[in-house]
Amino acid sequence: MLILLLLYLSTDNGLVESLQSCPATNPSMLNVHLVPHTHDDVGWLKTVDQYYYGDRNNIQHAGVQYILDSVIDQLQKDPARRFIYVETAFFYRWWRQQSQSTQKIVAQLVNEGRLEFINGGWCMSDEATTHYSAVIDQMTLGLRFFLICILEVLGGPKSKSGPFGEGDSDTMKRAMGVAQHHDAVSGTEKQHVAYDYARRLATGWAHCEVLVRNSLAVLSGSEAPRVFCENLNISVCPLTESSHKFSMNVYNPLGRTVSWPVRLPVNGSVYNVTDANGRAVDSQVVPLSKSTQEVRRNRGYAKGELVFQVEAPPLGYSTYIISMLRDEPPASSAKPTATRSIQNKFLKVTFDDTTGLLSSLTNLETDQTIQLTQNFYWYNASAGNNKESRQTSGAYIFRPNSSDPFVINKTAETQIVTVSSTAQEVTQRFSPWVSQVVRLYEGHRELELEWTVGPVPVADGLGKEVITRLDTDIKSSDYFYTDSNGREVLERRKDYRPTWELKQTEPVAGNYYPINSRAYIKDDKHQLTVVTDRSQGASSIYNGSLEIMLHRRLLYDDFRGVGEPLSEPGEFSDGLVARGRLLLTLSPPDTAADVHRPLAQGMVLQPLLSFQDGTPSANTKLEFSGLQTSLPPAVHLLTLSQWDKDTVLIRLEHQYQAKESKTHSQPVTVNLQKLFSTLEVLGASEMSLGANQWKEDMNRLQWNTGYNY
Repeated sequence: MLILLLLYLSTDNGLVESLQSCPATNPSMLNVHLVPHTHDDVGWLKTVDQYYYGDRNNIQHAGVQYILDSVIDQLQKDPARRFIYVETAFFYRWWRQQSQSTQKIVAQLVNEGRLEFINGGWCMSDEATTHYSAVIDQMTLGLRFFLICILEVLGGPKSKSGPFGEGDSDTMKRAMGVAQHHDAVSGTEKQHVAYDYARRLATGWAHCEVLVRNSLAVLSGSEAPRVFCENLNISVCPLTESSHKFSMNVYNPLGRTVSWPVRLPVNGSVYNVTDANGRAVDSQVVPLSKSTQEVRRNRGYAKGELVFQVEAPPLGYSTYIISMLRDEPPASSAKPTATRSIQNKFLKVTFDDTTGLLSSLTNLETDQTIQLTQNFYWYNASAGNNKESRQTSGAYIFRPNSSDPFVINKTAETQIVTVSSTAQEVTQRFSPWVSQVVRLYEGHRELELEWTVGPVPVADGLGKEVITRLDTDIKSSDYFYTDSNGREVLERRKDYRPTWELKQTEPVAGNYYPINSRAYIKDDKHQLTVVTDRSQGASSIYNGSLEIMLHRRLLYDDFRGVGEPLSEPGEFSDGLVARGRLLLTLSPPDTAADVHRPLAQGMVLQPLLSFQDGTPSANTKLEFSGLQTSLPPAVHLLTLSQWDKDTVLIRLEHQYQAKESKTHSQPVTVNLQKLFSTLEVLGASEMSLGANQWKEDMNRLQWNTGYNY
């Protein structure tokens, strides 16, 4: 197969034709070029469909299809006119509805440089809360449309038919493309639009489920139906709750072997777990925590969670067989904390006798210990009703009315749960709406904090912005570090901007930055890194501290256009409950990236679990890897997807910044001929990052960066 290998970043050269086609200028005069352009939100005050068709104009008078109709008409009437269009998600729909004669007119206008497409992505992607892999995917989706429809290049294969019917990934690609829009992933849309985004993602996943089932059937040789449990984070999975014997398929999308802790909702007390080679896997059933029962409400009926660790090969899957041995509810192993510490062979965590809060973290490999206290707080959101803060806090604006947050509780009700050699965990309850589980898994170098916040109470008339804060004795000297789109790590300094003299008027909000996968503080000897499972806001308001925004529930609109307070009702109409995970690592600064880089990649690309009732048939292939061997630690397989019938698109990236790792920040060579286990590589051609230009055809614009006054 031909591999389209993408290793080079590029900029679009789409401005060349339009610059050359501009009307002649007068060198003795100031020449101003006015070029109309679009900002057609792919959902904001109205849904994508409502914007396109011009529905619900009482909310906002906008109909994108009519914009395109009138633009094409007016461009034909005057050859001096120009127009820029941006959002491929809308243009794609319009283009498919046009006659061949209209399509030819559009192509002519593009060739003349009078109709120009800039950006080229499916949407105008958010630049703060998106992960870079999602940005690349939505850009590729948009640019791929132009390759197919405007330049008349053949498209991909009919995106697969199998024993479970027709499946496709295009529906999910388009839904994900829409979800990267700057009013979607950031949450600055009306509530009914948020519901529409969720509906699109759910529909996309339904199409992908069929595709995954078909793929697993081909790879494993088994056409038995597989079940995907989408609510495992609140311990809901009908199959595992009711079945006495089932198998679990663990698919690993990464190019390296992963070890991953699994927690399955069950109703037995003892289970036998075996891997693909028939080896017994250590496991334990723990009672369902009170907070999980409260979050789950009437969904599911499991009494406990089966906890064990799985391992899956690179770009492949492994199958585990689970059998119930004792059909009775699990006995409670939770007890008031008597042991004031938990540890595995890598980390030790201690708790304060009086408060029940974390008190220290020790890396047993490097013999490092830091004082570490963690608690939950909330900032009182500005209601815009006093002289100091007339701006309300809302979907767009984070504006606390004080720099000092309120502590939710100075102490935590604490219980310890020991899970044999699999894991150790301590449950902490801070209030009826804030709780946490502190976990150490055997063989893992990170401490897991699984937090649950909500529904946030607002009966007191106060909007609340809920944070968790980690306070340490690390001498961070006002510096902290945040990632950009999950890739580059940027240095931040409190109350400082590198390119101008800052006069800080917002001591809290003015020091908050987006994080997509991690943040850390450090001194000469210690680095505390926090890896997140979603995009959040983070800051370091005090030396040695790191705080992360977890949840917001506000009572007033912030007058930036959305016209609604940020107070989502949730499924039960009493407010949203948020649950997430923070992974903490403690390392010397010069080796910290060796731990947090793969940890963050594993968090973004978690294994996909699917279940089958009963046991697999005798001829089922229980394990498979798409690679001959694991990729080098510095190399990440960013993309592997079908391009057309005989070609695939592959993106390999070096995932370490220069000088951040003594071991892994060096150049790496990958032999494509020896990469895949089932594909024969016939050749490779390099392309731009968006996969819309061959490398040899790339023509970058040369910008004059000098200033002439």
